[in-house]
Amino acid sequence: MRLSEIIKRRRSVRKFKSDPISKDLLEKIMDLATWAPSAMNRQDWHFVILQGSQKDDFLKISTTAFEHFKPVLEKNFKDKPKIIEGMKIFFETYGNAPVIIMAYAGKLPTGQDDVWSVSLAVQNLMLSAYEEGLGTVWTDGVVFTKEKEINDLIGIKDRKLVCVIPIGYPAEEPKAPPRREGRIQWIGF
Repeated sequence: MRLSEIIKRRRSVRKFKSDPISKDLLEKIMDLATWAPSAMNRQDWHFVILQGSQKDDFLKISTTAFEHFKPVLEKNFKDKPKIIEGMKIFFETYGNAPVIIMAYAGKLPTGQDDVWSVSLAVQNLMLSAYEEGLGTVWTDGVVFTKEKEINDLIGIKDRKLVCVIPIGYPAEEPKAPPRREGRIQWIGF
């Protein structure tokens, strides 16, 4: 499959089959993630891959995060209770993904969190996962309210949790939303 096809066909998957993912396949995907460009070539990202009881412990934390977002969802989707219920279930289960990946930023020489470099690595991760027949979705809602609890669970200190990525074999095939107009500005052409 060509890269252009992978980019256009990859979708955010929120429902997964229970099929396990081999560690060899995860290692291949994670290796490709680390080939992303990074600020000053520091490659100062950190990934934590969870399954089993550690994943279950993360889901207990995630379940409690939903209450923070419920009022916002109720305001924005007042006529769509299925969306609110779907988000609640997702916070509780992460779509039953067999593996959860935590993506942590490194530090720039200024001491600032380098969220940009790890974001590039996550894009590589998501595209290479799709190429291997796996689904992913970038999630960060739980990060906004439960980062300290997650870090305590994993034993991470002094790193910024940027996003949480469930990964697994897709149990759904989401449709591609149309591309929005007016997102590119040309000057001098």
